[in-house]
Amino acid sequence: MPRLAIKVTPEELGPLPLPQLDDLSIITCQFIDASNEPIEGMHVNLTIGAHKLHHSTDSDGFVPAVVLEPSDEIKVSVKTMAGEWKTISEVKPAGPTTHARVVSPKIKRTSEQKLHEGPAQPAKPVETTRQEIGSTTFTRSQNGHPVQQVALECPNPENLRLEANHKYREIILGASRRSKLSPHAIAAIMNAEAARIINVKKLPVIDKKTGKQKTDAHGTPVFIKQTYDTGEWDPRSENPRSSARGMTQFLDATWISLTLTKGTFLYERAKREGWITEKTKTVLRGKDKVEKTYPQFNLADGTVITSAPKSSLDRLLSSRRFIQKWATSSDTNIQNLLDLRYDPECAINTAVDYGLQNLEILKSKGVKVDSIPDGEKAKVIYLTHHLGANDAISFIYNTMSAKKAELLLRTQVKDEGAEIRAKRAGGDYLKAHRNWLGEFIDNKIIIFDKMCTRQGTLPRHLIDLTIAIR
Repeated sequence: MPRLAIKVTPEELGPLPLPQLDDLSIITCQFIDASNEPIEGMHVNLTIGAHKLHHSTDSDGFVPAVVLEPSDEIKVSVKTMAGEWKTISEVKPAGPTTHARVVSPKIKRTSEQKLHEGPAQPAKPVETTRQEIGSTTFTRSQNGHPVQQVALECPNPENLRLEANHKYREIILGASRRSKLSPHAIAAIMNAEAARIINVKKLPVIDKKTGKQKTDAHGTPVFIKQTYDTGEWDPRSENPRSSARGMTQFLDATWISLTLTKGTFLYERAKREGWITEKTKTVLRGKDKVEKTYPQFNLADGTVITSAPKSSLDRLLSSRRFIQKWATSSDTNIQNLLDLRYDPECAINTAVDYGLQNLEILKSKGVKVDSIPDGEKAKVIYLTHHLGANDAISFIYNTMSAKKAELLLRTQVKDEGAEIRAKRAGGDYLKAHRNWLGEFIDNKIIIFDKMCTRQGTLPRHLIDLTIAIR
């Protein structure tokens, strides 16, 4: 039986004029259909204990926000097409404010019924080409009767679920074919690494007891500014505190380095654009002369840049000579290369290339990653993304110093959070960091979330996995 999927995430609460809300919680609910479109005009009941609130969803699929006690629980019911009320979920507060995104497995479409006159006609074969989610196709049943089919994401031949990121399906599948990494693993990595499109919604705040909008001391209706995650990867993301840009937030230098690495998606793209050409040199290898091919970069003015005796080509192109400020180059060709970070195909394929490059570094240090399934490789890849290859190696072998672990933990969860976790670990910051990062990555990389139907075995917890691959 189809079920509604509900994702609950704590979100940032905008300024409220009511100080008495400090010890309470606020929940916002948004209803989305299977094509990732908001469901407008749906009748919703929110039941909190003995109190029942009735609303209709707005054009963005929202109902008004509700003020709750932290121990409260909302029972969410919706009115079906048959006019019956159906309980679909229960939501509990997950902090000062919680955004619940309720996703239906169905799509509503209007269909005109017509009288079928005459004999049944031969069945029409169902098109094998992939249809856009929500699109309709007119065909015939095995009995020859007219049928209107509405395309859903699942099921599909690859068993791949991308929901809000369905538009990147062909890119994910192409990256999978290039890398031999499963599309589910790639999607899980992207979901962990990619910046998301965040929207802001102004919502009235409803009192659960009266069912009416709250007012402040001056009688002014109270609203909240609710930021919420759409789930969609943001190809135009920019970090104002660094040169990180694009869906996967690559820094200038890392992007240029991967462009100059043979075999990467970016290397081939730069060659097609004419930015990279190859030069062959004869070098000595022992007593033998061998030919070696080197990349060289062509600037917009026709100047050819090659590596220098004391500086590699990627360092030269990343230097202040060519990049005066973050993500900005004095040369048009370098600028166009940097701007490819905003191209989803380049961003996704380069994230995969970078992950596989890091796996090779781990393998060179004896880490046994070849035999583990892709769901576990995705965790290791994200570990290297989070820590860098060298710190990932020390994490895997449990050779990281307590001082380094404490520094990393304080950077991630701030001083107070680090001290709380260290106290739970008996004052051991190394253990505290391992516990935190293991749980963090286990919760970030969930390969089954990217499958229509769960297949394969459950990936091991990160800490158990690091022990197994040493």
